[in-house]
Amino acid sequence: MDLYGKTCIRQEFVNFNPLIIRVMRIRLAAFAIYFLIPFYGSGQISDSEISLLKRLDSIAKSSSISSHFAKLYRETTVEAIFFFLNLDQKKRSFIQRLEHSFASYFFNAAEAYKKGERISPVWMAYYEKASLKPMQYELLGINAHINGDIWQALVKEFSLHEIRENRKIFLQFQKGLGVIYRNFHEKAKQENQRIKTLNNLSLGIDHFYGRLMLKRWRNRQIRLAEWYFDKSEKMKAELIRLDKKMNRINRLILHHL
Repeated sequence: MDLYGKTCIRQEFVNFNPLIIRVMRIRLAAFAIYFLIPFYGSGQISDSEISLLKRLDSIAKSSSISSHFAKLYRETTVEAIFFFLNLDQKKRSFIQRLEHSFASYFFNAAEAYKKGERISPVWMAYYEKASLKPMQYELLGINAHINGDIWQALVKEFSLHEIRENRKIFLQFQKGLGVIYRNFHEKAKQENQRIKTLNNLSLGIDHFYGRLMLKRWRNRQIRLAEWYFDKSEKMKAELIRLDKKMNRINRLILHHL
């Protein structure tokens, strides 16, 4: 290979180096969870978390359209496990129970699609078409899982007292999501010209707005979970508004990306 070719390869590596490092980190972390940590006997990584990652990995490697969101979900779960790794046992128990309850909604939707059964309304937009771009599936999955599933996972698993007691811990993961969002946004700019143009025209403000939107979504979900127990009428009205917002976001993803 001539000098020009070698120079181009080096430049490409420099351009994509942060993404490569991120992928390597996730794969090494997953490898540690699967194979190394159990041998240390520390008890910090639970069997349920290992099982959760293995199931996500299985879906991510499948040919189903569920694989697109499963890949992103697997990365986010690895980030969450390490983010909360050093909490005390009581708080870790809350996070582990939430992880299990939350993931079940995606797993149920993926299994229903596979078997040709009725799919949860919040996941219908994701499974409506089988020929979308990977990024569209990822965004539809984010909308469904965050805006549609979190509050249900909370009220299914916890009492109002437990939710309020752990509210701060739940919201702390916004920092961990910031890492995932930054890498997702960088990939989206590379794959979609409209997103790249929007980022350039807004001087990067779109990135900060996206992070703010994620924060608002998660705050709304824990608020809905609390209202479920003591302000049911207010919660029902908020769910109607949320359903309209989710549908609007889905249309944007489907028709403009």
